[in-house]
Amino acid sequence: METENADNLAPDRKAGPRQADNPLKGLSHLADGLEPSPFQLDEYEELEFGDGMDFLDAGALRTQLSQNVRAQLTANTEAARKRYAMMRARMNTPHRILARDKAAFVLGTLGAMLSAFWLGKSPGTFKQLYTVAAFILFALRLFIYRSKGMHYYLLDYCYVVHATLLVHLWVFPHSAFLHKITFAYASGPLAWSILAFRNSLVFHSLDKITSLFLHWFPACVAWTERWHPEVGVRVADRKSPEAVREWHDATLVQLVLLPCVPYLLWAVLYYTKVFIVSSKKIQERNYETLFKWITHQKGNIIARVVLSVPPPWQPLAYMCVHITLTTMTFALCKLWWSSYEAHTAFLLFILAVSAWNGASYYFDYFSKHYFAGLGARSKSE
Repeated sequence: METENADNLAPDRKAGPRQADNPLKGLSHLADGLEPSPFQLDEYEELEFGDGMDFLDAGALRTQLSQNVRAQLTANTEAARKRYAMMRARMNTPHRILARDKAAFVLGTLGAMLSAFWLGKSPGTFKQLYTVAAFILFALRLFIYRSKGMHYYLLDYCYVVHATLLVHLWVFPHSAFLHKITFAYASGPLAWSILAFRNSLVFHSLDKITSLFLHWFPACVAWTERWHPEVGVRVADRKSPEAVREWHDATLVQLVLLPCVPYLLWAVLYYTKVFIVSSKKIQERNYETLFKWITHQKGNIIARVVLSVPPPWQPLAYMCVHITLTTMTFALCKLWWSSYEAHTAFLLFILAVSAWNGASYYFDYFSKHYFAGLGARSKSE
């Protein structure tokens, strides 16, 4: 039986290879009546990519693709905003706000203690703590202010001073020129800004602590660089008597006129960017700027001066007031440079003012509005 089946299958097995040799034999009748056309290699080489695709409109295709990409980006942006809004809603419940503020108060207190200890224990290395804190706080501020439309604050002169100070500390630590102009910037306009903007020592508020750090820490670093420089800087200064005098002596020209040159360059660039190039965008998107904040402060002397001129001239008036006050603070730096006692007393006075502002905030505003706000938020939820 198996032999018969094998014999029956044998013809099929023998025919298999012949059928594989010509699998289209059964379709030959479809080509009846067609004249074969000789294939020329030269004609093939003349073919180009896209031949036979004239029905495609390249411009329409690009337009469609760009529209699809924009639509996808818009959808992704809206989805990200919704997720961010939901996350903020979950994070801003009364219980979590209270826990977050308590943790921030503890961290702020520990940070103040660490800063005071470091400044007294090793003033020459205080710049290391300052550098680490600057990168952390300013990175957080960039993220927060960008999300709130307040990122134009980061173009203000205070942040330029921090950049200049960091360059001096870590790139050109032996530059007498940078040593003097950063001293003037930090001990002049930045230190006095604590009074002008009522910076407060409020431990639980990241924004207020960052603003105080912005104006207070550079003054502390300038104090350490002037009176307690690092050992490496001291050794470098003793290479020649001329280098020692250049590092330790400063004239009014070096503390007032020379710092004005980079400052005026910033003023021109800032005015061009904020009041000319990006003015329309700032207004349309309702971005916050320091000019807008100051001119909306009731009873502010600077606001009164700026608003006393016609609106088209108010930005220029603001910059003129800014330049005048900054130059006046430069002039006082000669006293701080010449006297250790006067410089130290000035910094303690500025710190006491910030502490008083913090106490006023806690007892005059915080105690009355904080828990009332939490209660209103709890009822709304």
